[in-house]
Amino acid sequence: MTLTLLDLYNTAASQEWAMYDNDAATTSEMEDSLVLALNKAIHEIYSSHDFPFRERTHVIITIPKVDAYDMPTGMIKRDKNGDHIVKYNSSTLLLIENPSELISQYGIPKGFYVRNDQLVLYPTPAVKGLVTIDYYTLVIGESASGEEIYSLKNANDVLTVPAYLEELIKEAIITRTMLNSIASETDENYSAYKKQADKAYKLLVKYSKGVMAEKYIRF
Repeated sequence: MTLTLLDLYNTAASQEWAMYDNDAATTSEMEDSLVLALNKAIHEIYSSHDFPFRERTHVIITIPKVDAYDMPTGMIKRDKNGDHIVKYNSSTLLLIENPSELISQYGIPKGFYVRNDQLVLYPTPAVKGLVTIDYYTLVIGESASGEEIYSLKNANDVLTVPAYLEELIKEAIITRTMLNSIASETDENYSAYKKQADKAYKLLVKYSKGVMAEKYIRF
């Protein structure tokens, strides 16, 4: 199964008390408010836990005497000691707290800092080298043409998630969407959707085999 925006939309629209038609077939037939609600639920879930399927490695081939390189679009991972996982030729680089105090020099990079969305190496590489950055991507899916996307907008946009997690994440997204759509916690449907959302989220975290699975958010 492939999770498309159209599938998520019609499933959400089919829920009890949903106020949308559940037979949309094209992008133009989908209500903007529900599309926004689905994306909100997706981003809340994705940003709440370090899911392994969001892990990626950004690779940079350094150029001699060039110190700044484009950063990956995402959040840099940290190791068990809290250090960022940024390496130069397999050696871990340390985050430089006060780059304004540095004196320009060339050599083997020992540290890094971020400037205007670029990774700056220090000392500036004197020779070609390899930088790897382990990070959690902000990309959530792909368009029909295969372009990476950060929100689902068109009917055929696909949510990228391992096949074995598709049903779990679909349930988590739908129940979270419905929970967000209920204006008051005193509404008779709120507690039911809250229980479903809690259960779906916990199962998603558990079976994603991520670290720190016990640190789930509470809705």
